[in-house]
Amino acid sequence: MKNLVLLALISCLVACGGGGGGSNHQTSSTYASSISSDSSSFSSVPALKDLADFPIGMEVSAADQPRSIFIEKSQLPTINKHFNSLVAGVIMKMSFLHPEEFNYHYTDADDLADYAAENGMILHGHTLIWHWDSQIPDWMKNYTGDWQAMLDDHVTQITAHFAGKVVSWDVVNEAIDPETESGFRESIFYQKLGSKYIENAFIAAREADPAAVLYYNDFAMEASQRKLELMLAMLDDFKERGIPVDGVGFQMHTNIFDPSIEQIQASFKAVADRGYIVRISEMDVTVNRFNEQFFYNHIKELQKQRYKNIIKAYLAAVPAAQRGGITFWGLVDGESWVNELDPDYRDWPLLFNDDYSPKPAFFGVVEALLDE
Repeated sequence: MKNLVLLALISCLVACGGGGGGSNHQTSSTYASSISSDSSSFSSVPALKDLADFPIGMEVSAADQPRSIFIEKSQLPTINKHFNSLVAGVIMKMSFLHPEEFNYHYTDADDLADYAAENGMILHGHTLIWHWDSQIPDWMKNYTGDWQAMLDDHVTQITAHFAGKVVSWDVVNEAIDPETESGFRESIFYQKLGSKYIENAFIAAREADPAAVLYYNDFAMEASQRKLELMLAMLDDFKERGIPVDGVGFQMHTNIFDPSIEQIQASFKAVADRGYIVRISEMDVTVNRFNEQFFYNHIKELQKQRYKNIIKAYLAAVPAAQRGGITFWGLVDGESWVNELDPDYRDWPLLFNDDYSPKPAFFGVVEALLDE
């Protein structure tokens, strides 16, 4: 353990209500409510970024998006204390950066890059190519020219603009689909170019910014053996042919039930053993499989242990030199994308309550980092 005194402090915080689990009737939310009027009450909570020798990141909104850090400034003390890496949830996706064929919109992302630099943070770019319909600009959907040249130029222009501002990119996002015969998602990019668009995007990104760390990013690779194997086969082929992929992002949108920690760790290890950087890129842990109306104490404890065990699996499977970091997909439960999917459903997947008080899950992360 790195710091026995710090662990003792954490134990005290949990016992006082910050842990919110077990038979203690004082939940973390009621504990937070009793002290939320005094923001200094959380000053003794350890900063996550100080507990790791790799980036600890946060997905944020910017520009005029809901919960933009430039509008909802109450979140900044928590973000600035705990995180040294940022990723834009929306404004660096395709339709925002490249809304028209000959028009790139960089202002909003540049503002976020400036904020990161001014606050000693790195910025991760998300994402150069993604299949999601609303994030493909209309002009691109209707394009009738040379698709490969157009897509290569899209990657080149954006990556070159942010060279020196963005340290790493999700170059291609969610291109694998275990339900198709080919194993690739039959997106518009695949329909136009086959799987070659993936390797060409990495080549274009490397040429545009040789210093950037380039990731393939996807979900459920730790949950689906078939998807993992398809992704590994792609990586093996790329490595043999010299395609410049540096790392893999495991989104890690998971839950407290499955898959097993052993399966998660084996998935990390399979990538790390091939020499790639491994990143937990979009982490959250949902708890409400049965549509409960309350976040019960025993569920809080299960979520805490789940966060702790996943991060311990990451640390056990990935050598220190290959750890690209851990990014959490949102700050407080109320802003999670999970709660936007169904108005009749509620979940509590993140590390902080809506008043920015730390949940038991937060202390699970702390304990995992300290145990390393």
